[in-house]
Amino acid sequence: MDKLLRGGMLVPDGYTTCLNHATATTSVVAYPLSAIACCAGRLIPMNKELAIGLLSYVFILTTALCVSIGMGCGAAESSRELSSVWYYGRRVLLVSAGLWAYRGPHKITFLAQLGWRTPARWIFFALITGIAMGCFNRGGFDPRVPETVPLALFHTFSMELYFRAYLFRMMERTGKSTAIALIVSSLLYALYYQTMWTVWIQPPANKAVMFVMFTALGMLFSYSYKKSGSFLVNWTMHIFTGLNYRLLFP
Repeated sequence: MDKLLRGGMLVPDGYTTCLNHATATTSVVAYPLSAIACCAGRLIPMNKELAIGLLSYVFILTTALCVSIGMGCGAAESSRELSSVWYYGRRVLLVSAGLWAYRGPHKITFLAQLGWRTPARWIFFALITGIAMGCFNRGGFDPRVPETVPLALFHTFSMELYFRAYLFRMMERTGKSTAIALIVSSLLYALYYQTMWTVWIQPPANKAVMFVMFTALGMLFSYSYKKSGSFLVNWTMHIFTGLNYRLLFP
């Protein structure tokens, strides 16, 4: 496949085309974000905590668009190249924003606030469900490569910490409605995944399918977290969902 040298780095052929249509395709993210933000404002009473949470999300989403798409760093990230600075940078942003919610003095530890316990029945459910969904994940981490294990752990932890432990719980606490918090935080989760390079380069129909799929996954992870009371449940489920088990059977 031909490569194009741009800004001192090699990028895939479709990169220039993607940039030429950036204004048009940005609506794929901008319009849903406006709609979700409007619904969130109507369904969840706006206060300082919610406003800060939504602002943090907009900042993280905008940064992801600029770096992944605008600067072309998303291709290396999606290939899980160990040298991809953006792979780590994206997730450090999510972890930093998630940890921000747990700043200041607390009577209980950080792990206790997350729900760091191991309910056997729910952990078993997470393992079985995660492996079952991973069997259909063609773009997941390669379980045959040991180097991808810490990448998978870091990726899933950052996503679960920010979208479930922070956004979902904050919206639930602010709006007093678990259902609304579950739906809105899952929509934001699905929208964030639109900034992943492998999703961004897809045609609109595929983007829509992936948006629905990640919304459903977000709802499953949030529901499991809520019902089990354990962060380890949704994190475990996400870890095993993110592995491509088909690669084990060539």
